[in-house]
Amino acid sequence: MDKVNHIDGLYNFRDLGGMATESGHIAPGILFRSEALAGLSEQGKHEMEDSPVGLVLDLRSDEETQMLPDPELAGIENVHIPMLGGSMPENESDIQSREQAHKNAAELLHQTYMTLIAENGEDYANIVHRTAQAAEQGKGTLIHCSAGKDRTGTSVAFILTIAGADREQVIADYASSQANLSGTWEANMLAAIESAGVTVPDSIKPMMVITPPELIRETLDKVESTYGSVADFILAHGGSQEDIDTIRKVLRAQ
Repeated sequence: MDKVNHIDGLYNFRDLGGMATESGHIAPGILFRSEALAGLSEQGKHEMEDSPVGLVLDLRSDEETQMLPDPELAGIENVHIPMLGGSMPENESDIQSREQAHKNAAELLHQTYMTLIAENGEDYANIVHRTAQAAEQGKGTLIHCSAGKDRTGTSVAFILTIAGADREQVIADYASSQANLSGTWEANMLAAIESAGVTVPDSIKPMMVITPPELIRETLDKVESTYGSVADFILAHGGSQEDIDTIRKVLRAQ
């Protein structure tokens, strides 16, 4: 299966296939990531429908999905797994609480990741289960949140780690979101937020796009030091060994 390199209208889309493992590489056409799908052009919708993607996992909060709903895509199931409000501030009260609690965007992002792994273990187990289930049915899974970098970034890093992907390539993929999101996507998202009556202060604007490689490294290290491995983290939160085995079998290619 060929790797899908581009979907029109998306800035942070990619097929994770090709990443090195200890005995080969991650198979293409199985695991994808992106920002929210509201930006899809008509051409992009057709490209998505013609791609191997058969399942979309939307990790955004209810408020985020209401503000920018995903379009309906023929033949593609959309499953909502709401996780923490991510990089997108939702209202003025949210902005004020963030400013009061944190000095800068990097500190706020760090706390967000630590909260995700402390409180959303069952969601990560569900993401692994859904991805494994779709793979068994011959369907690719696209994981996204608003920017496709935090909830999506940790989820994808966990799945790739379970599959045995090279750690440095997992980190490099995570870090690449910053360049993808900076510029046009960031400007469009700020305009959408401000049109909803929310002003984002300069102190936390960088949180919308930054993906510090040291943060995902610390997150993976934290999970592994606490649970033994990412797979054990998933198992501890209701995941099954069958799902772990499926991820390893299907995502690994020689």
